[in-house]
Amino acid sequence: MAAHMLLAAAAAAAMPPNFVILFLDDHGWGDVGCNTNGSVTETPHIDALAAEGLRFTDFHAGFSVCTASRGALLTGRTCPRTGVCGNFGPSAQYGMALQERTVADLLKTAPTPYATHMLGKWHLGHHEPYSPTYRGFDDWMGLPFSGDMGCLDSTPQGCRSSYDRTVGNPACPALCSLLPAHSTVVGIPRYDSAAANCTGHPCNDDIVEQPFEPKALNARYAARATSIIEEHAASDHPTPFLLYMAFAHTHTPLAYDETRFGNASSRPGRAQIYGNTLAEVDDAVGQIVRAVDAAGLAQSTLILLTADNGPADLGVVPCENIGSQGPFEGAWQKSRHGGGGGGTAKTTVWEGGHRTVGLARWPGTVRPGVSGALVSTLDFVPTLAKLAGAELPTDRVYDGVDLGPLLRGEKGAAGHSTLVHPIGEGTYPLGVPAMRLGRYKAFIETEGSDSCFLPDGTHRTGRGGKMRHDPPLIFDVEADPAESTPLDPDTIPEVVQSIRAAFAEYWHSVNTTLRSATDYGGSPQYRPCGNTSAPACRTHHEEQPALP
Repeated sequence: MAAHMLLAAAAAAAMPPNFVILFLDDHGWGDVGCNTNGSVTETPHIDALAAEGLRFTDFHAGFSVCTASRGALLTGRTCPRTGVCGNFGPSAQYGMALQERTVADLLKTAPTPYATHMLGKWHLGHHEPYSPTYRGFDDWMGLPFSGDMGCLDSTPQGCRSSYDRTVGNPACPALCSLLPAHSTVVGIPRYDSAAANCTGHPCNDDIVEQPFEPKALNARYAARATSIIEEHAASDHPTPFLLYMAFAHTHTPLAYDETRFGNASSRPGRAQIYGNTLAEVDDAVGQIVRAVDAAGLAQSTLILLTADNGPADLGVVPCENIGSQGPFEGAWQKSRHGGGGGGTAKTTVWEGGHRTVGLARWPGTVRPGVSGALVSTLDFVPTLAKLAGAELPTDRVYDGVDLGPLLRGEKGAAGHSTLVHPIGEGTYPLGVPAMRLGRYKAFIETEGSDSCFLPDGTHRTGRGGKMRHDPPLIFDVEADPAESTPLDPDTIPEVVQSIRAAFAEYWHSVNTTLRSATDYGGSPQYRPCGNTSAPACRTHHEEQPALP
């Protein structure tokens, strides 16, 4: 093994870097110790990654909802361009438009083509030709959509005994065994596609576990990721690789291996369940980073860690199951003198919805430290393409920028000057209700989400309605990260003018360049099913781990 490691290190020096993308789910900016002066204690491995690399304090997801955020990361394009602006559900017939090219597609065209691996939640279409192994990935093991979109055979720790398991909810999906015979709900599947095009047969044939076991999921991901990394290091003919690891947690249902993580968190009461789940995800991150280091690949591997959106402060989610927005409270929206109430995290364009943890580690290349540059998951595609030597297609506009100069600590390196925050269906003009311009953030429309519910069934706050703003509602988010006090537009006329021009420029670009349409149609017949003759499509093609 030691000899292989030396050979791997020597070969790596002559190759473009490997890429590992660690994508957390429903994870707040304030859910890591490195962003909170150590007050969060369940993330020692993520915090170590931050200490060894570059931590971005002004990092943003490309959208504040699962599917659209993944589409933005994988294509480097915003939802008004890709048409991916909402979630695909279990009944979806289609997926992300086929003319959209993923980062995996692009890395296949590099001068030294990449091996491309995906683990985890896809959520961009689960049938051929939309599944990951049709979209540039050599293999994929994971879930087709969120882990609450169907039924389970087990009881995640996030369940309460009072929940109705005949119908389920995001915190506690239905029990498959309690569903009526005529139900169209199926078990939430786990796929294992070993080769291109769903291993050469219908994608349903790649379902190995239906329903999946949420308490074993992170252990499966960490073990498979470690195996992938070790195989590349041991290869006599090494190639650069991409590993895209899209975790299913801390999205509901919250679940973890009780033996290892049952008391990992010291949070009080049922808040410990969130902390334990967070600790298990952090442990999986640590295992993956250790595998890179143990294989002798640290100095040839760029590791990027971020999240798809902020905490799920939504009306269908119990407050005990969500994380922290940190200082990004969206205070104006919550005030009765402002927006009138509502959540300001996931599904919104308030900072708590899209500002996330952002880390980059690449020893010997990335200069450790902290950056306040305005950056986004949209930047991953142009950055990785440039590092790999792959050419971006010239028939479309990319919304990301190359982060290479920032990662290397070059003098004068900068992020975005403007950054749009889409929502809804991404149509003109309110599909982009907010935009950053340097330190300023402007809203042409504001709204809060239905907020999470308390143990007595009431919601933490009322929603607050949509409000249009002309001139735009403008905050200085550097001085006022809570977005509490809007600026007087009359005192910053040049800022108002620049913001109007930036909105107009963005929409002109969208309307005059390549733009995809997405079909969200479907019906129950398109639900993933590994065994049509079994209730809830129950399928098990491999031995399942023993759980307490």
